[in-house]
Amino acid sequence: MEITNLQKKLIILLSILVGIMVSITFSLYRAIYVNPNNLNVIYQTLQDEAIPTNLNDVSILYFTDLEFGEFQNQERTENLFNTIYDLAPDVVIFGGDLYDSSDQINDENNQLLINYLSKIDAPLGKFAVLGEKDQLDETMLNTVNNIYSNSQFEILSDINVKIGNQSTASIRLIGLSSQPNFEQALSNLSSDEYNLLVSHYPDTLVNETLASYPISLALAGHSHGTQVTYPIIGGYRSIENATQLNRSISKNLSFDYIISSGVGCTNVNVRLLSTPEIYYFNLHH
Repeated sequence: MEITNLQKKLIILLSILVGIMVSITFSLYRAIYVNPNNLNVIYQTLQDEAIPTNLNDVSILYFTDLEFGEFQNQERTENLFNTIYDLAPDVVIFGGDLYDSSDQINDENNQLLINYLSKIDAPLGKFAVLGEKDQLDETMLNTVNNIYSNSQFEILSDINVKIGNQSTASIRLIGLSSQPNFEQALSNLSSDEYNLLVSHYPDTLVNETLASYPISLALAGHSHGTQVTYPIIGGYRSIENATQLNRSISKNLSFDYIISSGVGCTNVNVRLLSTPEIYYFNLHH
């Protein structure tokens, strides 16, 4: 029996619809059952004349938004830290939000995090900035401070520190608080140095005050890439302090910046076009 043109068109349309449904089903399956358990390591070389030669091949690992708790369980956390141990970075920077909620705080979990963080051997320093969940209440803040103190992590709250390699030549690492005092945090910066800025909130980076300082690169997290990002449309929801700058919205700033999707999940245990990630930077003059 001869197939008419109308039948051919219907067959083509049906094939397209079936293809779309299969693609959506596959994407949803990965978003729910696969992506949250994945972990991308993004390798980048930071090359700049302001980086001293004594820091050539020094490595910096940056990760953020652990959200230890309901979704970021011990299995995922162990996989994350084993990856960090294998990478053996010289410097480690954590971008905030250690716990997902105060419901997860107990002595066993606290000691677990201390063990994981303490085992990181970063000879040139381990640093962290605080996220909004680290400061939910006094109990949470005290808990997080205690974990960092017992894990040899230094909290950078509106201060900057020098990172050298057995030499006076160095780069500067600046850590901002949730409500930053820019003048204090950015004091003594020089355009002759490489200045690496870390903020938990992406929207902080659009503050006009920063444009007057010699910032080389800025790092931020917080929004998780919204965890669910629709093609073309963008994130499935708006996240406070990440509305002006996020993975879907970029701006031309006076410095380069990276917005990480973080490593943990919050609110929903789903990741669509926002795979958990850590950054591994290699410095080079």
